[in-house]
Amino acid sequence: MPSLYTNHNKHLAIWLKLMCLAVICMIFIGGFTRLTHSGLSITEWKPVTGILPPLNEEAWIQEFDQYKQSPEYIKVNKHMGLSEFKSIFWVEFIHRIAGRVTGILYLLPLVFFLINGAVRGKDVFIYVGGFILLVGQGFAGWYMVKSGLASDPHVSHFRLAIHLLLAVLLYALLFWQLMRSRHPEHQPSSRGAQSATWGSHEIATDAIALRARAPRNDASQSTLNHYLNLSLLLLLVQIVFGAFVAGLNAGLVYNEFPLMGETFIPHEVTLANISLQSFSEPVFVQFIHRITAYIVMIVIFIACFNGFKIKNPTLTKALFYLILALVFQVMLGISTLIYSVPLILALLHQLGAVIALSCLLWAKVAVEYLLP
Repeated sequence: MPSLYTNHNKHLAIWLKLMCLAVICMIFIGGFTRLTHSGLSITEWKPVTGILPPLNEEAWIQEFDQYKQSPEYIKVNKHMGLSEFKSIFWVEFIHRIAGRVTGILYLLPLVFFLINGAVRGKDVFIYVGGFILLVGQGFAGWYMVKSGLASDPHVSHFRLAIHLLLAVLLYALLFWQLMRSRHPEHQPSSRGAQSATWGSHEIATDAIALRARAPRNDASQSTLNHYLNLSLLLLLVQIVFGAFVAGLNAGLVYNEFPLMGETFIPHEVTLANISLQSFSEPVFVQFIHRITAYIVMIVIFIACFNGFKIKNPTLTKALFYLILALVFQVMLGISTLIYSVPLILALLHQLGAVIALSCLLWAKVAVEYLLP
C-alpha cells in the first residue's frame, strides 16, 4: 500500500511510531520490575529531584536506611545487604526514568505539532487526552507503590490493574491514531474525487478510488464490527484479570492445564457465592482468567470467520495475524502457568497481549476506513 502521509505530516507519523514503541518498552520494563520484586525499593516519590540516583556511598547508605523502614525489608528482605539492594534499586530507578522520558517524548513534540498545525481540530482533544492518560498512569504507579509501603509488603492488585490498564489504553489510542491516519475518514461521493482530508492528513487518491469501487456488504460489516468491538472489550477485561493474577501471584497456585487440580472448577471456587472479595482470592482469579481466555478466543474466532467472508485483502491480513497472535498468546499463557511463571515467559506473555491488541485494532481500522 502506498504511503498516505503528506511530507509535512511524516514527522507526526514517526512520532506516533516512536510513542507506541516507548509505551511498549514502558509496559515491558514495568513487568520486569514487578517480576523481579524491585518496585518497592524506592520508598519516596520525587518527580523532579528523583531523576538523580545516589551519587556516593553515603547517599546509598541513606537510601538503604529508608528502605529498611519499609514492610518489604522487615518482613521479606531482612537478609538483604547493600549490594543486593542496589540491584533492585536500579531496576525501579530505570522504570521511573523510562516513565519520565516517555512523558517528555510525548509532550515536547506534541507542543511543536500544535504550533505548526500538524495537529488540529478534534485531534487536539485526542492527543491532549493521551497526555492526560500518560500523567494519570504515572500517578497510578505511585498510588500502587504506596499500597505496598503500609503494613503488607505487596501492592494492591486493583491498583496494579489500573496502572497497567492506563498504559494499555494509552498505547491503544496512539496505535489507533497511527493506523487510522493511513486511511480516509470519509467514503468519497464519486469516483472523480481526487483527495480527501481527515484531520491534518491528506489522503491518497488510489485508496479512495479503491473504496469507491468496492462492493458494499452492510450486514456483514455491521456483524463483524460488533464482534470486533466485543473482542476489544473482552481483551481489555482479560488484561485486567491478568494484572489481578500477577498482583496476587495467582499463577503459582495451580500449575496444571486444562484442569485445576483434578477438576475443571477447583473446589475452592463456589460459583454461587461470588462477591467482590472473590477477586482477591488467587484461586478464583486464576480460574476466571482461564474462563475469560476461552471466551476471548471464541469471540475472536467468530469475528475472524465473519471477516474472512468479506474478502478485503487488508482486513484478511489483519485477521490472519490476529489469529496467529491469539494462538501465540494462548501458548505463552499455558507455558507460563505450567512452568510456574518464569521471568522470560511471563514477560513474553505480557508482550503477547499488546501484540494481540495491536492486531485487533488493525482489523478495526480496516473495517472503519477501508470498507465502503
